[in-house]
Amino acid sequence: MKYIIVTLTLVFLTGISSLSVYAGTISVSGTLSKETTTTTNTAPIQIKNCDGVVLSTIPSESITTKKYEPYAKSGQTLRLTVTRLENPEVTIVTIDTNINNINYNASDGQFSVDLVRSLISESRYNYKVKIGISENSYATVLFDREYSIAPAGSGSAFPVGSVIAYLGNNGNIAGMEANGWFKCDGRSISGLSALSADEKTAFTNILGGSSNLPDLRAMFLRGVDDGKGWDDNVGTRTGGESTTGVRSYQACLIQAHGHTGTAAAGGDHNHGGWTGQAAETNGTGSLSFAYQRRDNLTTGGGGDASHDDRKQHIHSIPASGTHSHSLTIDSEGGAETRPENIAVYWLIRGR
Repeated sequence: MKYIIVTLTLVFLTGISSLSVYAGTISVSGTLSKETTTTTNTAPIQIKNCDGVVLSTIPSESITTKKYEPYAKSGQTLRLTVTRLENPEVTIVTIDTNINNINYNASDGQFSVDLVRSLISESRYNYKVKIGISENSYATVLFDREYSIAPAGSGSAFPVGSVIAYLGNNGNIAGMEANGWFKCDGRSISGLSALSADEKTAFTNILGGSSNLPDLRAMFLRGVDDGKGWDDNVGTRTGGESTTGVRSYQACLIQAHGHTGTAAAGGDHNHGGWTGQAAETNGTGSLSFAYQRRDNLTTGGGGDASHDDRKQHIHSIPASGTHSHSLTIDSEGGAETRPENIAVYWLIRGR
């Protein structure tokens, strides 16, 4: 049995400008060698006693030795088959190339070959390269390795469905969407021309079956409570995944609170009154008066008081009684509750 042992290193080459992204190549390099098997048979071994009589014989044994050596550069054809790991797996491109036409060193098996990137479109799915050789009519897959091709400049570290804040100008959005990042403005996913049909299906499934992009215009994002217990009104959320609440909506709210204010009440109290006494004669003569305020004493008179025949007069002001004063609190603020903020575009990765 002969084998090809190939180690693939995939290098993404990007051009000088974003327009050259789709014209790059994938440089595949590694070691191309085959396994050879050599079989030898040992001679039978006789076991004798002291008299030379054969007691038994150890039969001949077959010994197999394996080793690896580079292929000769003798015109064999290598077949590189690229598949996309959907369900079922989809063949994207098959490339046959003569071993004499690639960069190949027959002394150590080192090789490199470029695959044209335009033949392998960017996708959220991983890809697999399978390699066969014409010496066994490609009947057996001698090597396969899985890898991914994310959109160049897309930030492949982000999984599909990731949302990022983008501070670039609106004029840059078209280029971002060509690379798989879409503005979260509620558009129909079916209308996203940058995605293939199965990428649209995969994107829709990731968003819980939604046929539209999330509409995050003018929205703040909040972490899913996920059992922490800090989202006190989690029961008011609508939509989203039923088990976790991710993507669910919650309306604006101001936490319950109060304002206090006081005004001094009058309470029970009196206003000062006057008590007066007059000395009066039956005939002509002079009068004298004595007035006493409930909190002060004031006297005044003229002439001599010669008679004891007196009269008392009391004058008072009624108490105001218990009462209160109304308190008006002026409202302040604007049309919404918000922290200081800077406007951004929310972009979501769609492939």
